[in-house]
Amino acid sequence: MFAQCPDCLKAYPVTKERLRKNALLFCRDCKKNFNGLEMLSEKSTGLIAEAKTKVIRKSDGKKSGAKNKTKSQRQLSNPNTTAGFKKENTNEIASNLPQPPVATEQLPWEIDKTPARINWIVGFVAGLLLLFGQIIYFEGYAVSQNATYRPQMEKICRWLGCHLPYYKSLNEFDVVHGTLTPSADNSFVFKAIISNQAAFEQRLPNIKLSLLDYNEQLFAQRIFSPNEYLSSHQRASYVIAPDETVEASLSIAVPKTGIGGYNFDLTY
Repeated sequence: MFAQCPDCLKAYPVTKERLRKNALLFCRDCKKNFNGLEMLSEKSTGLIAEAKTKVIRKSDGKKSGAKNKTKSQRQLSNPNTTAGFKKENTNEIASNLPQPPVATEQLPWEIDKTPARINWIVGFVAGLLLLFGQIIYFEGYAVSQNATYRPQMEKICRWLGCHLPYYKSLNEFDVVHGTLTPSADNSFVFKAIISNQAAFEQRLPNIKLSLLDYNEQLFAQRIFSPNEYLSSHQRASYVIAPDETVEASLSIAVPKTGIGGYNFDLTY
């Protein structure tokens, strides 16, 4: 990379690091400081050709251009004069010159780095909040049913004043006793003792009761909700605490088909 003096048109090799530190250069021929960014090119020949074109255009606009040469042109045409300048004490002249200031203008190959706009920051934060909300909406229930994470989530909800969905785990219910016995009016009474073995309170499950005939074929089936199988004094709450037991009781009308057996399942 070359920078050319605008007065004597001499090209000097420069580097990007040199121009980045200080764009002001010192011309040894005309003893002047010049801005190295004004005439900058990858090849020195291109700068000289451009300079010659400018000189020709300037000389055409003057009638006595051949007689009134500028100082820079005389220096190029008279090598003896240029050589005479080189013999001077350049160290003394350079020491008397003021130190060039640090270049603050932007170099041609440097790209503008504009600061991030506030709109982009707000949009990024809003996107994160939206993503977090979608994760809670679609995956929050599954996470709340995980026995590993639920204790921490309950602490957070107590601090925030929110409520987690009821814990539901059919595998952690234990049926202590279940019977289907006939009564005096030929109806049947179904009873079961349900115990909560989970570490958290649970929503009481539904009971799916199936009746079988003497050939063990299903002929009647129905799902009973907690408000149907709980007694009147238990209907205030359909939540069962850890290690708590409740008694489910159902009255079954006399069926037209004889009951040869039964089975029941807990479900939600």
